[in-house]
Amino acid sequence: MSFTNKIDEWMKEAEERPESAVTIVKLVARRLRELTERDEELLAENIALQNGTRVEEYQKRITHLEYQLELLKRRFGVDGDASLVELPTKPVESTTSSILIYNAQGRVFRIELNPDTKDLGRITGNMVTDHEPPRLLTVPSNEEIVLLFTSGRVDTVAVSDIPIVELGGAWDWAQATLPNEPRAGELLACITPFSHLPLSDFFMQISRRGCVKKTMTSMAQSILANHYIGKGALQKSDQPFDLTLCKKQDRLAFVTYEGHLLGLDIDDLSYASEERIRLTAADYVIASFTTRPNESLLFVTQTGKVVHRESKSLELTKSSTAKGQTLIPPSRLEQGVRFMGAASVRDGDQVLVLDATGRLSLHEAGSMTGAGSIEAEGLILSIGIIPADSLKRVAS
Repeated sequence: MSFTNKIDEWMKEAEERPESAVTIVKLVARRLRELTERDEELLAENIALQNGTRVEEYQKRITHLEYQLELLKRRFGVDGDASLVELPTKPVESTTSSILIYNAQGRVFRIELNPDTKDLGRITGNMVTDHEPPRLLTVPSNEEIVLLFTSGRVDTVAVSDIPIVELGGAWDWAQATLPNEPRAGELLACITPFSHLPLSDFFMQISRRGCVKKTMTSMAQSILANHYIGKGALQKSDQPFDLTLCKKQDRLAFVTYEGHLLGLDIDDLSYASEERIRLTAADYVIASFTTRPNESLLFVTQTGKVVHRESKSLELTKSSTAKGQTLIPPSRLEQGVRFMGAASVRDGDQVLVLDATGRLSLHEAGSMTGAGSIEAEGLILSIGIIPADSLKRVAS
């Protein structure tokens, strides 16, 4: 029934029952207010369409949706001309996988995996600097990655745009590529795979001092347009350490230099930056990752000692004053034992190890846990994981 017909009915009702007139006037006033507000919304929408503001907003949304579709096509190995309905139900195996070795100055080496080559190569020159050690990441060669800088700035790069260095060679940092050179006062905090953005619910930021911030991926359009996600830290002396894409009900773990392990339920976290662990002045986060029930947790000290735990042993905490699970006994801490790397691994995974001599070596995750230690030419600086499915893709 139209509003005009309703008014006629209400007027008739008021004539027949004068005592209901006040109620009817209130109904008419409320309806008029609703119509006025709607009219103002339509007027604003019409003005926005006329001056191009709304059109520009829609164009940005379309561009971002097309970008996400392209990410999905890369992830599933679909040709560029394929439509969304043609996407397969499972990822198509990529032809190659790449190892990225990068440092805080933003320099990146890229090598392509070859199952027949055990000598991956070596970085020449000084490996120990005032900044954190180089970090390792294995990704499909058709992956899109996001670079997070300590200022909170972000940028995306296609892995295929990073030149390949010779497998088994000797590489100098001066020869490494700079996909996006850090600006004055900032360093490269981390590199993260990005193609599963459309399948994720949250960005998770972890700082060096154990500060955590959750952001919905629906904000990705604004984040990418502004090239900024923020530092995700509370203290001025703190800085970003890692950026991870997560789904609802995921479990997040991070590990500290002095051997503390903290588990968090993604759904329990707020959207504001919050400190989730109490650290000593000398302690800081050295690894963060999501865990699955069929995975185990692997921790490596600077001397090559391997600590192994089942993923079910991870204790989830809701307290902001938690100290986490202690994995390095106080007596070993006094002897100088510290963690340099940690990860969640599955059967068949391999572990990349970078030592202080610059040598990059490969180890079976299963043999590492069985032996309880790994051999290296120098102290361990970093570890990375090569998933078993990556090795299968390369072998095929």
